[in-house]
Amino acid sequence: MDSTTIRTRRLLTLTTAAVLAFGLSACGGAKSSSASGSSAEPSRSGPVSMEFWGWAPGYDKIVDEWNAAHPNTKVTFKQIPSGGKGGYTQITNALTAGKGPCLAQIEYGTIPSMLTKNAVMDITQYARADMDKYVASSVSASSIGGKIYGVPVDVGPMVLFYRADLFAKYGITKPPATWDEYRADAKKVAAAHPGVKFGTAPMDGNDLAAFSLQTGQSWYSTSGDSWTVSIDNPGTRKVAAYWQDLKDKGLVMNNGNAWDPQFDKAAENGKVLTFVNAAWAAGGLKSDLKNQSGKWKVAPMPTWSSGDTRTSSNGGSATSVLTGCKTPREAEQFAAFLSTDAKAVSTGIGVGGLYPASVAGQNNALLAAGDPYFGGQKVGDLYKASAAKVPTTWTNGPTYQQVETDFTTAIGQGSLPDAVTKVQASTIAAIKKLGLSVNGG
Repeated sequence: MDSTTIRTRRLLTLTTAAVLAFGLSACGGAKSSSASGSSAEPSRSGPVSMEFWGWAPGYDKIVDEWNAAHPNTKVTFKQIPSGGKGGYTQITNALTAGKGPCLAQIEYGTIPSMLTKNAVMDITQYARADMDKYVASSVSASSIGGKIYGVPVDVGPMVLFYRADLFAKYGITKPPATWDEYRADAKKVAAAHPGVKFGTAPMDGNDLAAFSLQTGQSWYSTSGDSWTVSIDNPGTRKVAAYWQDLKDKGLVMNNGNAWDPQFDKAAENGKVLTFVNAAWAAGGLKSDLKNQSGKWKVAPMPTWSSGDTRTSSNGGSATSVLTGCKTPREAEQFAAFLSTDAKAVSTGIGVGGLYPASVAGQNNALLAAGDPYFGGQKVGDLYKASAAKVPTTWTNGPTYQQVETDFTTAIGQGSLPDAVTKVQASTIAAIKKLGLSVNGG
């Protein structure tokens, strides 16, 4: 994955979620009938043509692979900007004009907002039988109220990336297993060299959500047709207070990450030792810090206590069938191919830098081998272990872009705890503007 892609991927939303029903009567799509995929539309006897819109590198190649193997079901791929950079606007505008594609790449956290716009189709009757092929968190992230609105493609299991050479220099004998150990190690490094930062603090709402997910507490819940916003919950307050304390003590960078020029400059000068992020973020190191190959290693994400094994996830998307698609069964078949066909998965890993949501895909040979950049370490084993320990207690909300924007603004103006309080209030107001029932948690 190149540096441009990495910088785009930082906008991807949190991927793990148990998204609950919110009773939207306007939602369209096929009616669920059975797990075997009995069709509500007439059988297609002739050739089928479908359009697929997305932005992930390698998707065009996967479409070519599909077309070569399925001459009677042709898919045409259209490259669009990433969702947050205008892709979703293009999709919804096309649907409104009656010229929308059959399929599109939709980030997990955006599925609820696309559903409120009647943009994604219920594909339960076609997809349910295949859902055991994917890690549980990605299935729940693609589902709302027990109905499936997308076929999982990739996930973002979080780990600790660290400089093994600098750990040795500062006498740190092993990666921190808990956040208390992380803080203790940060203090040790600062005492030896105040100009060196141990890691990076959350920069925006996406980062804060990823760390909050690990606590097992969600920012949203639903009861019947009503949303409850709980961004200002004990778990998130704990996360915000922890990182604010490290920032106030000068132990971590106030901004910067593996794709950020400030992080790159600090890393090149040996001034930062770690960062915590998803498996896909390794591409930022490989593209921006090529000369540090062999110096970086990967360890499990620190946990909140020694007996706690919960990790987190950051980033990923599904392939959704869009409202108005006249061939939803064939569309779901293509989506399943993209996510589970061995060659397609290899293309996604090798070209797109995607970490697969499919269980079999996580055993792909490209992930099982030792990674030269990390000194031959089999980092795929760590990614797989992390993906299996992500809580399924998270619920995505209907105004992701608003939350991301408001957090970025609030963090830039004050402390992390203050930002949590502000965005709690602004999110309630934003959901009310959608005409949905909402309460404060």
